[in-house]
Amino acid sequence: KYIENPLIVNHRKFDLRVWVFVTDLNPLTIWFWNKPYIRFPAADYDDKNLDDRFIHLTNNSVAKNCQHLKIVGDGNMWYIEQLEEYLKVQYGRDIWNEELKQKIKNIIIYSLQSVQDMLDGRKGSMEMLGYDIMIDDQFNPWLIEVNSSPTMEFSTGVTKTLATNVMESVVKVVSDY
Repeated sequence: KYIENPLIVNHRKFDLRVWVFVTDLNPLTIWFWNKPYIRFPAADYDDKNLDDRFIHLTNNSVAKNCQHLKIVGDGNMWYIEQLEEYLKVQYGRDIWNEELKQKIKNIIIYSLQSVQDMLDGRKGSMEMLGYDIMIDDQFNPWLIEVNSSPTMEFSTGVTKTLATNVMESVVKVVSDY
């Protein structure tokens, strides 16, 4: 289903990439990376132009081919703190921490619970997943897709910082737990 009422930030729709690390399926053990990043498409939102992928897709590999590219943030990406601040200024409250963060965690938990009995879990196996989440204008998160091999490419300063920190955290989880 196309999300007809996306939350618009700086004239753009956006999604969040949320990394999670699953270290066991039974009992389900999920490690949430608390610093998702925000991805913007290459062009401003226009709900009358559904055919323009540069308006509707946030993937960097799509955006780099846009002839009328207008950059938002660092390579069309923001840190979560930038979105938090934007929402506080626009709406006068901390929507990320008061509403969105827990709703997104619930989506991730429910999605993994829905498939955990269908997956062959072996002790010592683990999986890094990348959840892509959109937010609508009523602050409801929507699951767009789950990537079983999320990119850790340093395509922007944002991804360089965060991917490095995520991988350090994964090593810590594996070695300490």
